[in-house]
Amino acid sequence: MIAALLRLEAQRQRRDNAGLTLIELIIVVFILGVLAAIAYPAYASMTRRANYAEAKQQMGSLGKELQLHYVEYSTYPPDVNANTKPAAIVNWPTKVPFNSMYDYDHWRIGDGQCYVQIGFWGESGQRAYPVHRLNSHPYGFEEFGDNLVLGVAVYPCQSADAGPIR
Repeated sequence: MIAALLRLEAQRQRRDNAGLTLIELIIVVFILGVLAAIAYPAYASMTRRANYAEAKQQMGSLGKELQLHYVEYSTYPPDVNANTKPAAIVNWPTKVPFNSMYDYDHWRIGDGQCYVQIGFWGESGQRAYPVHRLNSHPYGFEEFGDNLVLGVAVYPCQSADAGPIR
């Protein structure tokens, strides 16, 4: 008799501990959803900042390579279209953050001045900075919307007109 009661009690406990109820499962899913909603924006922001940091690093390397070219040849390469490697640059990045593009610019900006910069077209993949003018002083970064511009050089040139140097 006692053995039968113990057996029945053991069966009842197994049945009670067999699994989660529907309400318990809903609560667990809800908590996981709240945690994901909190974590995702932080992750997305961190990823975006990392991509812009990578772009700045790549642009800095390109700027140094352009300056070395100037020291060796006393000139900067001519202006090229966006996402086109200037002839003098060896280490043009093949993997650009956000699958965007870099733009090497060599412009006459007026008043007998020429200007060299590297632009990064950011997440949008479109130019947001003005052309044929000084956008960032040498060795400095400027933001234009989601674009970054690294000024490389400002130097005296022959023409007072503004426009690309081809």
